[in-house]
Amino acid sequence: MRPRITLAVVIASVLAGAFFPGCGPEKTVEIRYQRQPQYEVSPRIKRLGIAQFGGKTATDRKWGDVASDRLAAALDEYNRKFKRYELVDRKRLKAILDERDLQLMISDGASATQAGKLANVDAMIYGSVSVNARDERAHRAAFDPLRRGMKTVYYTKRYVLTAVTFTMDDIKTGKQIVTVSTTREYDSEKDDESGGAKVGKALGFGGGDLPPTDQLVSHLIDECVQEFLSKISPHEVVVTEKLQKGKSKAVDTGNKLAAAGDYAEALECYRQAIRTHPDDHGAVFNAGVMYEAQADLKQAEAHYDKAFKMEPEEQYVLARKRVRLAEQH
Repeated sequence: MRPRITLAVVIASVLAGAFFPGCGPEKTVEIRYQRQPQYEVSPRIKRLGIAQFGGKTATDRKWGDVASDRLAAALDEYNRKFKRYELVDRKRLKAILDERDLQLMISDGASATQAGKLANVDAMIYGSVSVNARDERAHRAAFDPLRRGMKTVYYTKRYVLTAVTFTMDDIKTGKQIVTVSTTREYDSEKDDESGGAKVGKALGFGGGDLPPTDQLVSHLIDECVQEFLSKISPHEVVVTEKLQKGKSKAVDTGNKLAAAGDYAEALECYRQAIRTHPDDHGAVFNAGVMYEAQADLKQAEAHYDKAFKMEPEEQYVLARKRVRLAEQH
């Protein structure tokens, strides 16, 4: 099922270059899309129970406990916001199963159906966790300015792979509603934003500091939980756009107005900047952001497309792709 998207926008200012004379603050725009779940779950499915997630090893089972608790907490938060499901308290679910001498850890559909009927829920969610974490001693050559030569530097490489499988069964029919297998990894050797460095930065680590393994696994499990919830529940996606500085004071003024939430006035400033400097791709892009902020996706796409054709920045083409997808839904 294609998601239906509703747009809400919150503007936030981020200070940058505070110690560099002449550099003003950067403005960013947080664009929030409310999306429907990827999979269509019958409206009949309302009451959910979450079992304890399993694993092959004691470590996996420990993280299985964490995954089921994180899923329950996240789903409870989603339910308060989107009113889609009702969640049976996990302590109550455990007490019900204890009375029948049944385990809260579930690994198959038959057990899920039995537990779900006892708990009087419409669907049971269960799953498993697998964690692979390792450190390796490594070395590299580095220049020593004191000795004016090369030296060997030893350091630690850290790799973490977390896999979580989620299964949701319909208790009435005994059939699977959906199974989602998710994986997330951290690799300290990757220093680009698509690799492990992104996770490290999210956890507040940078440079040569490595996040603790447990903290990494916990973060990766949270990401897996969010992916699963996006499949079965209404959810929110946040995209952050940095406004361009442009070629005129009108763009600076527009950025300040945008930061204050005055989208229409900011748009007028960007239009003025474009009239003065028709080749100002930054002003054109910012105008597109303001159109998107006001839910005018056709104009936003037109301006993103124009900015990209002026200057083929990756930021511009990604923004254009985003609004095109939004228009389709």
